Amino acid sequence: MKPIRPLLSAWPRLAKRMRAAPRRVLLTDFDGTLVRIRRLPGDVRLSKATRRLLVQIRDAGGTVGVVSGRGIEDLTRLVQIPAIWYVGSHGYRLLDPRGRAFLLATPAEQRRVQRAANWLRPRLARMNGIKLDVKRASVAVHYRAASPRTAGKAEAIVRGLLECEPGLRLLHGKKVWELLPGASVDKWTAVERLLAQEKVPEGYFAAYLGDDRTDESVFRGLQNGISAVVGRRSNTAARYWLQSTGEVREFLRLWLNVEREEAGDQ
Repeated sequence: MKPIRPLLSAWPRLAKRMRAAPRRVLLTDFDGTLVRIRRLPGDVRLSKATRRLLVQIRDAGGTVGVVSGRGIEDLTRLVQIPAIWYVGSHGYRLLDPRGRAFLLATPAEQRRVQRAANWLRPRLARMNGIKLDVKRASVAVHYRAASPRTAGKAEAIVRGLLECEPGLRLLHGKKVWELLPGASVDKWTAVERLLAQEKVPEGYFAAYLGDDRTDESVFRGLQNGISAVVGRRSNTAARYWLQSTGEVREFLRLWLNVEREEAGDQ
């Protein structure tokens, strides 16, 4: 892998490429990128400043998308920005700016997810600090609030499920196990679908920001633009890094300035 570079320092050169592109696309993960990770997933709040920046980028003519492992309903409720792209369940569900929904899970995969949820629910029900999050196309087991001993017991249960349902795919996130119904879809699969739906021309310029191992598929796949990891600087295919959610906001301001310049607003 090439050495990873600080994105803000590299911005003047990247901004020139962005200005020269016929189309610009800004895509970002949610937890750990737009918002800081909290002890409980339901405690996160998108700041007014970050929401305003994303709205302004959209209004300046930029294509905007938020990509997450969260269920699409949960994601749209937390972000609350109309007329942008949403990608949930690690790529299995998409919602376009016009409100059209796309489901990339087959009926058999959806049934597999429901069986997994039904299997896990009674076994995890009384485990303190373990939260089961059932989505239409995936199941998440959160253990951030659990003791190491309880987390170990929960992991054994998850491993037992994989023996019963070998078609499931296990993703390790930050204090969460994500169970996906197959191996054919990931965040990059969804981003490719998004770009195809947008009919982006050759030479487009895109940015993808993420913080987790589940974002690595996009870091590897995205060639036209910026792949930036938030917080860590090793074991990643991202070409740039941002130190914190505060630096993410600063990057959004820089991106907005270029969008406005190209739109003739400045």
